[in-house]
Amino acid sequence: MKEIADKIQINRGQVEADAVQIESAASYLTAVPLGVQDVRTTIPANSNSKAAYQRFQERIAELGAMLDQEADNIRGLNAAFAEFDEMMGRLTENGGRGSAVSAWKE
Repeated sequence: MKEIADKIQINRGQVEADAVQIESAASYLTAVPLGVQDVRTTIPANSNSKAAYQRFQERIAELGAMLDQEADNIRGLNAAFAEFDEMMGRLTENGGRGSAVSAWKE
């Protein structure tokens, strides 16, 4: 098990930097309302365009929110891996899993 753990290399700083970049990208994905001059119209085609624009803006805002959630997920995984890494280190210091299992067999 230790051999496998030794092969796993996680750059926690880079993971955090990636999460920051995702959040930065998400900050640009916000809904932008139509201007006052764009709202005033009686042409049906223009009305349909406004509705499509509104739906598009809602999807952009949703994408931004999802990217924020993914950045949080990345940070959570980074923290979980750090905790796992510490637990594996303590397990190795205590003689590994084999000694704990053999104690139960006796």
